[in-house]
Amino acid sequence: MKYFVAGALVLTAVLVLAGCGGSTLPSFDEVRDETHVEMQKIVDRLPEGAVVRMDDPMPDFSYPCDGGVGIFYTGEWGVYVADGFGIQPWMDEVKVDLLADGYFEVAADASITRSFSLRAPKTDILLGVSNDQDAEQGARILVRGYSRCAQDPEPRK
Repeated sequence: MKYFVAGALVLTAVLVLAGCGGSTLPSFDEVRDETHVEMQKIVDRLPEGAVVRMDDPMPDFSYPCDGGVGIFYTGEWGVYVADGFGIQPWMDEVKVDLLADGYFEVAADASITRSFSLRAPKTDILLGVSNDQDAEQGARILVRGYSRCAQDPEPRK
């Protein structure tokens, strides 16, 4: 009888733990789209005529989530701006506006000067904005986004 009770307790514990870890992660496409929406909100704050062009060098880039289950999307847009556009004053204003809109500040990487990092309300997506006015191909703003954890679209080997 004591083995039966011990076995039942072990089985219950396994089932409970399996249930805790069994929540389904969203798809990679879903989290990438959510992250792009938040990144676009920053780009949309640029005044008309300020954007010369944009590039997206990492359209499907990802890193494994902590614990090795799932991946998170990592995006970076280079937003090239017109000559003479004041990137830093714009960034300072946008940061204040986003904080007033419910975003909250996170410590930025100290090695990246002229930047700020925020978490989006509700989605908790991490956003980074950097002044890259000395870029080789012209002054630009780097807008980075880091999604929540998602399903890995392809099995990792």
